Amino acid sequence: MKFYKPKNLTELFQISEKIAGKKYFLAGGTDINVQIKKKMITDEPIIYINHLEELQGIRETDESIIIGSLCSYQELLNSPLIAKYLPFFRASLVNFASPLLQTMATIGGNIANGSPTADVTPLLLVLDAQIILMAKSKMRHIPLRDFFTGYKQFNLKKNEIIGGVQITKNAETGYKTFYKKVGSRKALTIAKVALAGLKNSEEYKLAVGSLNEYPRRLSKIEEYLASTNTPESVKLEELLKQEITPISDMRSDKDYRFQVCLNLLLEFIQI
Repeated sequence: MKFYKPKNLTELFQISEKIAGKKYFLAGGTDINVQIKKKMITDEPIIYINHLEELQGIRETDESIIIGSLCSYQELLNSPLIAKYLPFFRASLVNFASPLLQTMATIGGNIANGSPTADVTPLLLVLDAQIILMAKSKMRHIPLRDFFTGYKQFNLKKNEIIGGVQITKNAETGYKTFYKKVGSRKALTIAKVALAGLKNSEEYKLAVGSLNEYPRRLSKIEEYLASTNTPESVKLEELLKQEITPISDMRSDKDYRFQVCLNLLLEFIQI
């Protein structure tokens, strides 16, 4: 296993281009170190990036908040900009992992890991976050909802990396907010089911985690709720069966996950 530590982004892309096969980018290491320990990663090259200033920090533009991909969850929780413009987002992350992991885990790494249980992704989806993708000579922005294409599969071009996340300052303005994560305990738990939601008199935004091969918006249910003043539980159940594909695993079974998600959805409608 070979390690690289580029001095800057330019050198990072130079190194990346020279590696023909699969490679991994190491930031906080909360996921990748586990994979190395379990020998899921053995001989693939690893590029260390957590020191690169170009991918760090939280800043604002006239209309948006830009979160660098190397921003830790502790930085998110301590940021005055996040507290001012995205208080729902901040409050929903308070019980994310332990204090130690909060100082290490990065928002870019959480997204790039592609886990169906990723805590941050449903929140970013309902906030209509854009993901900033960087390559050697250009940068592009795409909606986060278009980034995932399958289980741990992404809308990434060759030698692109996640540079950051962009959220408009008014993403939460005028909405009632909802986020619940159900697990084996109240804190420091991997979600069995997670539901994030925003709503106002005209619009509904819903996203789930741990219920599909990657976190996603519930577009059919959003459209249905926006079209009626009296949603029917039977119709919601029918649509939910079309939107999610829960599985049974060591943490829970699919029937339980479906019923909990339906219960959370009905709770969201009542707020």
